[in-house]
Amino acid sequence: MADKTYDIAIVGAGFSGPILAANIAEKGVKQGTGDRLRIALVEAGPHMEGTHRPGYGAPVRRRRITNLVGGDPAFHWDDGGARVVGGSSLHWQASAFLPYPIDYVHWQEETGVDWTPDKLRPGVEETRREFNVHEYPEEENTRGNRLFNEVATRMGYQTFRQQGARRNCIYCGFCAGAHMCRYDARSSTLGYVDKALKLGVDILAGTEVERVLIEPTGKRGVASGLICRNAESTYAIPADHIIMACGFRKTPLLLMRSGYGPPEWGGNPITVVNPNIGKHIDGHPRIPGISAIFDEALGDGLVGSVRGYFIIHDDRPDGLGRLLLRADLGGGAYPQTTALNRFAPEFGQAHKDWMKNKGILRTGSLNPSMAKAKGRWSFDPRGNLVYSGDHSMVVRRAREGLEIAHGILTEMGAREITSKDIPARINSATRGSHLVGSCRAGTDPGTSVVNPYFESHDVDNLYICDASVIPRVTTGNTGTPQAAVTVFGAARIVERHFQR
Repeated sequence: MADKTYDIAIVGAGFSGPILAANIAEKGVKQGTGDRLRIALVEAGPHMEGTHRPGYGAPVRRRRITNLVGGDPAFHWDDGGARVVGGSSLHWQASAFLPYPIDYVHWQEETGVDWTPDKLRPGVEETRREFNVHEYPEEENTRGNRLFNEVATRMGYQTFRQQGARRNCIYCGFCAGAHMCRYDARSSTLGYVDKALKLGVDILAGTEVERVLIEPTGKRGVASGLICRNAESTYAIPADHIIMACGFRKTPLLLMRSGYGPPEWGGNPITVVNPNIGKHIDGHPRIPGISAIFDEALGDGLVGSVRGYFIIHDDRPDGLGRLLLRADLGGGAYPQTTALNRFAPEFGQAHKDWMKNKGILRTGSLNPSMAKAKGRWSFDPRGNLVYSGDHSMVVRRAREGLEIAHGILTEMGAREITSKDIPARINSATRGSHLVGSCRAGTDPGTSVVNPYFESHDVDNLYICDASVIPRVTTGNTGTPQAAVTVFGAARIVERHFQR
């Protein structure tokens, strides 16, 4: 049970929470006195303590590593994020796509935020440094990736070498799914956790936040603390400032449970109304990919989970419908994936030979990803995620992406390729990846939830700084863009509220 009042309580210790805690603790002070801030970082999942040593790991984390998906709730990763200190930064595949110029343009055009390349440059530079963003080393490349690069370039596409966020990685391949790295080689926010602890931040792990205390004052509200629950009891944590950092799904749903959200919310009564909470969610619609089998191996099986090259394909100057095609060819796979590959014989001696001779190394796939679609997700009154909007662009560009992938695999000499005529089924149940924007930032309170300084339009002393505030999905994976925005957000919050 909490026994003190905090200046700041940060909800969520995943991708954004540790960055906020460490940077605000380092650079902020209590206004008027200059005293060190009392900060609580609240996390529903466990804290697997141990100094962050990339490439070595910590004994407590190594002992709990499992490569069985679903084996331990702390390692489960879905659209709602991961319940563990470090959150999804422990589970991502460390593909690093910092914001592209068109991403900043879309943020500004969408909501009017002044989030420009110049203003976010310190956040981008810190993210590049702290997450060790760099091109994957050529010695860890595969024959399949190099062949993709050669063929795609010959066909007139501009290719780029994939960047990753790792230190001292041995490329064993066990991070190819939702698994933690035994050696902490895949970059995460654990370094920020260590820094926060040294600066006196209290990490309240195993603590579920049931609601934010919001006192209505007319049409507005004032945040004053949290109602929390742990294994022993339910109790209040008083705090002068609340920062929400629990992700695109959990942040809006927790706010709705706290009485702040759209009037049509089907749970508890809403006392402070903002119809934009849980709306305007952007992401990459999931579209089908194409697989192929080759006569020769695309890799030697010694390198796992390393990206090769990618293509960005635009067909209009504003970047709407942007396609991203990535090559990850010849990196090997888990035995169960190998056995169930669509090109694997189903049973008998042929199947045993396939497994023994590593037939999976002769297969590969290209999976187009699309950013800048016109559709949006939102939470319905029951908290279910639904997709709506103009689907025609998604369907057209998905078809074009499959055509491009099929053409490249053909030129690479594939012996057999799956159909390029797979229908892109885009409807209200369409799932997406890298979702953002459920509490998006903006200059207009009528179309957003927080202002460009991450302050709630409607509730005093409440801030949001995680994936939910990003107005549009970026070109690639959103891990490093979210980190850069969080560094930027921490600086803005300090600038306006915690300077001497």
